[in-house]
Amino acid sequence: MSRYGKKRIGIVKALACALVLALGLAGCAQGQAGPSSAQPQASATSLASAEAPSPVAEIADVTTVAYLGPEGTYTEEAAKLFFGDNDEMMPQATVADALALVAEGKAAYAVIPQENTLGGPVTDYIDAFLAADNVSVVGEVVLPIRQTLMGLAGTDLSKVTRVLSHKQGLAQSAAWLDENLPNAERVEAASTAAAAREVAEGGDSTQVAIAAPGAADLYKLEVLKENVSQTDANKTRFYVVSKRANELPGYECAVFAARIAADKLPGVLDAACSEGAKLVCVHDRPEKSALGTYRYVVELERENGFSDEEISRLKGIDALEYLGRYSRIEG
Repeated sequence: MSRYGKKRIGIVKALACALVLALGLAGCAQGQAGPSSAQPQASATSLASAEAPSPVAEIADVTTVAYLGPEGTYTEEAAKLFFGDNDEMMPQATVADALALVAEGKAAYAVIPQENTLGGPVTDYIDAFLAADNVSVVGEVVLPIRQTLMGLAGTDLSKVTRVLSHKQGLAQSAAWLDENLPNAERVEAASTAAAAREVAEGGDSTQVAIAAPGAADLYKLEVLKENVSQTDANKTRFYVVSKRANELPGYECAVFAARIAADKLPGVLDAACSEGAKLVCVHDRPEKSALGTYRYVVELERENGFSDEEISRLKGIDALEYLGRYSRIEG
């Protein structure tokens, strides 16, 4: 279990006992752990801070968490960083499948990639989130990414003809591949771990995978080259989503979607920021109904947190659709 998870469970139990006795309510509070000296620094946005406990439905030791599988993906690593090893991880074939489990009440949470420092917004997964029914953002994990080239034992790089990875893994490693494996075919897989598993099961030493370092151990592959993304700045931000939104005040980050014409967006953003919020980012996604029609994902933050009244006023801005709020904790 991660130190995040141990602290989260202990605090959850303590708060649950106190609140159940006093009010018949249940809440939870966040746990935070610093990085080990051997690992790059990670950060996580907890389900709640001590100032803003989150009304999480589950207060038991085991929480069901859906994520993009199979085992060995960066998303699984992010989920374990946030929730700890004691929770039930439910690997899914697609992000849409993970979100559907949450919407249907079959999983308490899902963890989905949202943005990468090298590849930018993970647009397919943002679209899947926007299309999901009745889910809200309740947390965030920022995970250092160390794309690792791996293959069967004894693989000769000079004979490699195919490189398998998720499209983000291929994009993040493009410069190294251009220089070192310029003639190898680049093959997209459903996830980095799916690529590693395919190489392991294929028994072909002319194909290699780019995946998380842990996937090499999991699928009994040899690490051929570490950090093929060639930068320590490579990080991915993940949303933690749930069917039940954080409704208590104090969370300093809020997410909205806006269905609006591009020329109207500045006015909406001005109105949102006039409430004391700071604009973090805007991602545009096509509505896929007509040229020039977009849905915008708008992330705002406020240093001292958003009160209920402030969230209500933001919800009242024409065209803004509320998608959730959460606290940001830097580890």
